[in-house]
Amino acid sequence: MNKAPKRIAAAIALALAPLAAAAASGEFAFVTGEVSLVKANGQRSTPARGTPVDTGDRVTTGANGMAQLTMVDQARLSLRPNTSFAIEAYPERPDSGENAILSLARGTLRAFTGLIAANNRDKFVMKTRVATVGIRGSGNILYACEAKECDESVIGAGGPVDGAITVNHTIEGSHAIANVVPGAPAGTPPQQGGAATLITGPGQTVLVRGAEPPRYIPTPAFIADAATNMTNAKAGDASGAASNAGPTRNFAPSDTPVLPANQQNPAPLVGNNGLGFPTIDASANLSADPLALRDVILSVGSPFAGQAIGADVDFTGLEFRGYRAYLGGSADSAVAQGAIRPYINGGTLRDNGSIAVGGGNISYGRYENGALSFTGPGGGVAIPGSIHFIHGPSGFPVYLSDVLTGTATYTLAGGTSPTNQANTVGALGAATINVNFSNRTLDLAMALSLPAAGSNPGGRWNVSADGVSLALNAFSASSSDRMVITNGTGDSSRTSERLTGGFQGSLVGTGLAGIIMGYGISDTTSSNSNNWNFITGVAGFSGPAQNGAAAYREGRISDPAGTLADFVRTYATTNRPGEVAGDTTGRVSAFSAPFAGTGAHAAYALGSAQVLQAGADPETGLVWGRWSGGSATVNGQALDLNNRSLHYIFAGTQSGPVALPLTGSAAYDMIGSTSPTDGNGHVGTLGSASLNANFTSRTVDASVAFSINGQSWTGSASNMPIYREQYFSAYSGNPIPGGTNPAPLTLGCTPSCGQNAAGSFDGFFSGRTGQRAGLMYNLGGNQGALAFGRRGG
Repeated sequence: MNKAPKRIAAAIALALAPLAAAAASGEFAFVTGEVSLVKANGQRSTPARGTPVDTGDRVTTGANGMAQLTMVDQARLSLRPNTSFAIEAYPERPDSGENAILSLARGTLRAFTGLIAANNRDKFVMKTRVATVGIRGSGNILYACEAKECDESVIGAGGPVDGAITVNHTIEGSHAIANVVPGAPAGTPPQQGGAATLITGPGQTVLVRGAEPPRYIPTPAFIADAATNMTNAKAGDASGAASNAGPTRNFAPSDTPVLPANQQNPAPLVGNNGLGFPTIDASANLSADPLALRDVILSVGSPFAGQAIGADVDFTGLEFRGYRAYLGGSADSAVAQGAIRPYINGGTLRDNGSIAVGGGNISYGRYENGALSFTGPGGGVAIPGSIHFIHGPSGFPVYLSDVLTGTATYTLAGGTSPTNQANTVGALGAATINVNFSNRTLDLAMALSLPAAGSNPGGRWNVSADGVSLALNAFSASSSDRMVITNGTGDSSRTSERLTGGFQGSLVGTGLAGIIMGYGISDTTSSNSNNWNFITGVAGFSGPAQNGAAAYREGRISDPAGTLADFVRTYATTNRPGEVAGDTTGRVSAFSAPFAGTGAHAAYALGSAQVLQAGADPETGLVWGRWSGGSATVNGQALDLNNRSLHYIFAGTQSGPVALPLTGSAAYDMIGSTSPTDGNGHVGTLGSASLNANFTSRTVDASVAFSINGQSWTGSASNMPIYREQYFSAYSGNPIPGGTNPAPLTLGCTPSCGQNAAGSFDGFFSGRTGQRAGLMYNLGGNQGALAFGRRGG
């Protein structure tokens, strides 16, 4: 059957009744000034609000004309003056599965996509003479021109190639911009057309000149203006009727670039993962801890924990003696040379044993009548009784306990016999640790006893603890918080100040298959001092190996409430992916992070505050922004942000730790930021920022410069040690009396820093090999977030 007559009849009906109630692809929501509509059959008209548009229609605006279209899937298309635009294809139903193809011949088009792009982004394509734009989500400004018409800011030296230029600026979401490949079918998505393709995130702008590959450029002023002002004339239809005004969009500050043009992304990020932020698979980095770190606990009256590079654990023959504390960097670095070095001098080794766990062995023992030094071999203080020790391969990855879910039971697998100040040797009975990874807590139950010796009658003690916080694979508790001790005579640490104690430990091994723990108990409840006991010991536990590839999101947030010391003022946090709530434009509305007095994982929520200057790296899902105005909440309690901001930066979702290159160096370019803010309602201007990594020496250099409230600030830090392969930090001055500052932060201010000004940098790497980095800074209480991408990817 010949279907041509039916198609002709349908076209005639459409031409004769353009305003009929038949289905359409969209309609005009706003018209002002000179605007014309040419239908597919050539019929020309002056549109008004409510005029339908369909496939094949062309819209042209004059020097004073602007229009906004609302499409059937609720997409919004806004046309600036001197624009020629065509709808090459657009479904009449948002669920039809057909393509939406928009063509811009010249001028400026601002678009916010709807259901079609949300359901299948490959179905929505924008094109010009020289470029194709794949929609990865939300909003953009597309500009097309010929040589004689182009804005001077985009022509460049020597004029445009082939006479045509396209500029695309991403407002929200992400876009894939490709140069047109000769012979490619119309509407071919960029990722399928064989063209050179760049991926953009919010605030990024791409230029395509002729047949040249696309490249990033600073956002031209006329594009930035279009991002914030598409209705600079009074709303009305072609005749000026105010009733024709359509709905408008309120733009957040993040719709325009944070930085001045000369500071924007000099080395762009290239990729084709698009938005949706797929999990970065770094599971190949899980084979072993590249630093071979070991967790160490010494129990001397009470326990204390440390960590050391494998090569920095001290042995005499096969006997453990001590360690040089790990502070980052290589074993012979200046930082390591100045580190604390606990060392057991002399004594007789007893109870030496080992337990096999994932990635190695737990080793333990005790030295009777030894001396403890904190400066290496020689000297030290003689310790009554025994010095107990236990060490094992550090839990890997370091963040794993923060992101796992479910529960696990760890049972006693070995340990030293508990001893008192007279070296009376007792027995460690039943001991169990139940870990609730979902709650990030653990419970302990333990029983121990000492026999009578001399005039001391010995005794029995039961230890329990519920809901002990677990963070970064480590835990601790004391009788002043979660630990409860009862002795054989019925005394309890809850009611008696003469019965006290504490324990400290960590989950160790690949997959956290073991636990090491040290403990100490002081029992002076007897009226006879000869019956007092000061008991110490260590214990090792084994349990089921956990999933090391559990996904996580590393992050940093600022301290708007000023609850931390001035030289800190930032919080580090590791979240489960689901705990970071927000959208694909970088607008984060909730997360888990520390807060003074509430633990390592308080629940932050946006509340009535606003998300400002949000941005996202579409390659990895790195997001940044700040909350300001109104009131956020922390564990349901109000956090006033009316005159201050909470800055945040979170890495994308990743399974497996970062594995940085072993040698060489790399420069990182700033790809996003928030403006610096203080606690008095001032918002400053970021001038510049830099980050460079030396992978051979495992150090980072960083700097930032900004102005705020009539003051100029600079901060810089050199040779910040990279610790646990992912993190780096620096602070000003020397807040630890008698200590050394391994990588001081240097502050500069004009005209004056003020009295006792202090500051800090706190950062992290993300991606399989650290392709991205986030940095939170505080200089004199002025705070902000910086996002970096490694040059060359």
